[in-house]
Amino acid sequence: MPALKINSRASLGQAMIEFVIIIPVLLLLIFGAIQIAFIYSAKTTLNYATFQAARVAATDHATYSALRRGLIRGMAPLFTNSSELGSLRDDIDAGIDSGGTRRDAVSEVDNYTRIVRINPTSAMIDLGGFGVESEDGIAALPNDNLMYRPSNLTVDDVNIQDANLLKIRVQYCYKLMVPLVNKIIGSLSELNNRRDPGSYREHHTVNDPRFADANRGEVNEAAGTTATYEELCGDRADGREGFVIFAEAIVRMQSPAYAEDTDEDFEAFMCDGDKMACP
Repeated sequence: MPALKINSRASLGQAMIEFVIIIPVLLLLIFGAIQIAFIYSAKTTLNYATFQAARVAATDHATYSALRRGLIRGMAPLFTNSSELGSLRDDIDAGIDSGGTRRDAVSEVDNYTRIVRINPTSAMIDLGGFGVESEDGIAALPNDNLMYRPSNLTVDDVNIQDANLLKIRVQYCYKLMVPLVNKIIGSLSELNNRRDPGSYREHHTVNDPRFADANRGEVNEAAGTTATYEELCGDRADGREGFVIFAEAIVRMQSPAYAEDTDEDFEAFMCDGDKMACP
């Protein structure tokens, strides 16, 4: 009988040791699953917001102010639980007035995103390319009578019809909020986004037989100014609390693409290489 008691105590001690060993791993798995679910939700929202930004910009000269407006509209559901438009606006205003203690779509877009207008390029819009001077005195890419314009004339190997396809890429630093795993995932994101696009292009060219590599190589070739982890995440990079996600969208232009922004409040950000890059 005493021997049985000793064995029972030994089994209990062994179970406690096993529990102590496995509980940290279990917590990491649970918290990691929760954080990945949040990232997936943010990625889905960013995909929609990027398409919304492209749609708005297609009707408003592909300017930064138009892209920003569409991006804010698309990102707003990520930071509010309201179902009515009036309540949604109140939530956005509350976030802006919180001084940074409450996240909102406007602050997120203004501080943690970078937009790259991949197509049309600056050379296409320039007066030396397809561009003409608009009524505002700004170089603009013609959008009218495209079916009658010559398709054999090209800029950057693209004719004027394809130049009117607006392609944008949005880079967003999402804030990681789940403890324990946020530092780990943030560090991995920093490592992935520390790589120089030039080194990537050196090993993955547009002639790469794998379509995914060819597409990314071409995008990086065009973007060139994709932000690093520190540049995009800012204060979130200090604590490794940011996770960089991307989204792309292509729509056909419904208005002439401008080389400059007509909105005085945002004209300084148009193609400045920080808020918006225009290869």
